Amino acid sequence: MADAELKIRLEQMPSDEKTVTICSVTGTKFMHPSWRRSGDDYSASETLDLITDSSEAPVSQIDKGFVPVRRLAELTDMTAEETDYRIVGRLGSGGTGVVYQAHQRALDREVAIKVLRDELARHDVSRERFLTEARVIGGLDHPNVIALHEVCIDANGFLFYSMKRIDGTSWDQQIKDMSVSENLNILLRVADAIRYAHSRGLIHRDIKPENVMLGKFGEILVADWGLALTVGSPDLRFGVKQSIGGTPAYMAPELADGLHSATTYQTDVYLLGGILFEVLTGHPPHDGKNLLVCLQAAARNVIRDTHVEGELMDIARKALADEPTDRYESVDAFIAALNHQRKHDDSARLVRRARARLESAKDAHQYEDFRVADALLMEALDIWPDNAPAADARSDLQTRFAAAATKRGDFDLALSIYESAGEADSDLAKSVHELRTARVSNDQRVSRYSDLFTKAPEAGLLIRMDGACVVEANEAFGQMFGYANEDLVGKSILDLNIWAVAQDRDRLTSGLQETGTIHNLEARFLHTDGHSIDVLISGCVVDMQGEKMVVSTIRDISLRKQAENDLMTSRQRLRDLQRLAGLATWTFDARTEKLTWSDEAFRLTGRDPDLGVPSPDEFFSMIHEDDRDILRQTINAALASGRGYDLVVRQLRADGNHREVLLKGQPIFDADGYTIELYGVMMPIPD
Repeated sequence: MADAELKIRLEQMPSDEKTVTICSVTGTKFMHPSWRRSGDDYSASETLDLITDSSEAPVSQIDKGFVPVRRLAELTDMTAEETDYRIVGRLGSGGTGVVYQAHQRALDREVAIKVLRDELARHDVSRERFLTEARVIGGLDHPNVIALHEVCIDANGFLFYSMKRIDGTSWDQQIKDMSVSENLNILLRVADAIRYAHSRGLIHRDIKPENVMLGKFGEILVADWGLALTVGSPDLRFGVKQSIGGTPAYMAPELADGLHSATTYQTDVYLLGGILFEVLTGHPPHDGKNLLVCLQAAARNVIRDTHVEGELMDIARKALADEPTDRYESVDAFIAALNHQRKHDDSARLVRRARARLESAKDAHQYEDFRVADALLMEALDIWPDNAPAADARSDLQTRFAAAATKRGDFDLALSIYESAGEADSDLAKSVHELRTARVSNDQRVSRYSDLFTKAPEAGLLIRMDGACVVEANEAFGQMFGYANEDLVGKSILDLNIWAVAQDRDRLTSGLQETGTIHNLEARFLHTDGHSIDVLISGCVVDMQGEKMVVSTIRDISLRKQAENDLMTSRQRLRDLQRLAGLATWTFDARTEKLTWSDEAFRLTGRDPDLGVPSPDEFFSMIHEDDRDILRQTINAALASGRGYDLVVRQLRADGNHREVLLKGQPIFDADGYTIELYGVMMPIPD
């Protein structure tokens, strides 16, 4: 009768994640927090009593040890002087009791108290279990186990205990909003608390997110030890023949079977694996259309279907094995597996960073990218020596690095890379040896030319075209820029910190690659002390004993550039002053024969500004035909001699009339003394 009615009750209840207990004393009792009883102030659930013998268990004081009396009341029951604990509000409920927030008068602090439900207070087994839970918590001194203050009995005989109140929520209310990494951090601390409990001979039996409190200040506390068992304790206490205790959605098969003798430390390992399963999938391992089906799924160890795969899921499935002996042998082993997996994750993350660095590697900074990627891969292998993708990626990197070094002519570097990769005897390494031997022979032949190059009065660099490595820098170069020869030889011109403007480097390399020559390329180099020097670079590619070399000369044009800048500044100031004075100014570029007019020149000549500045021929057509030849002769003489001139000519206006104007011109010279421009003004002569 009892089993049949229990089955009906279980089928009527939905599957959930609440703790249930089914125990046999003289009959059967089933407890679940969702059943309420009207008129009960404290109880959050009701006990369905299916005892065939209607006699009540006697009320006896079986509480072992001294349990002090404390006055417990709701806010309206007593005055402040009459109570030790005043209930403020309800925090939650479990299978055996209700948890309240309360104020402890003696210490003037907020605490949490767990009260044994009144309908269980008359049952010796329930009272003993409640006291056992209190003593279990009180005996566990661990930062991840909730701290118990004292266990008491009130004036009416109700058992309760007070404990630290955590300002926060239970893990089940936050688990879906947290990342896998955040949840794993919590799981590891929960596992550490269970590991400690196992060292004290205790098995929790009801580990689940609902029984883990998360405080606002980082606290992670395992609570609700009401189902804890002591290893080696008698299975049959106070007439208990068999009992099922725990949460069906997470239960290990041996918990669902209800045999205490089958419960081991691996039972808690199973529950930790169930939480890991939920972290990865969003659901606990067992489910069903009702509580009975869920309990049966736990007994048969039927795990929910999921498409989630990976190392973490492998750990969860091992912890969730049917047989305890197939699970991790201890919580220590479970923690070690998680820590190893996290190291594997860290190692894999470093491999991804290394590959991203290689994919974005640029030729100009290829060495640096290779070295950074290699350091990342070495760290990945240091964390996880058996990381095959990291080993493969490093092998590929070394091959690429050696090839790049060979292309640049860094044969010694390439050979050292092959040696470190265990490829010193490979065909590629042998070919690099041959290239290095040929290089030595060629360098000896080049040395005769080098003697002349070194003593050249103009600064110069001798650069190997393949790889852009400096073969030699002459003495004049070192004096001009502050470098010693050993600072440059063997280094790529692309990597040297000599370029003030990167575009100058790009123009030099592209010009040599396209035409093989560079003529008077203006650039800016950096001295070793940091100041910049304007230079003029010329160079060409020559064949030296079968190897392409760039012979370059570099002239310091800083003084010329300064003079040009000063001239441009002076001319701009003069133009600004003339514009302010309303003078009609003009400029004639001797190299391009382009004429430039100011706005005042348009007004003076009457030319429409929309027509633009006239060409030289158009300008001469605006001069009286009798004055054109003398104007041409005067301009040519000024350009040839560099002397200024004053000349009065007749200028034709748009209305057909003419007027006399004074043309003043002054040649402008470059730094080498050549006339590059004629600059002047036009002034009307009053009638």
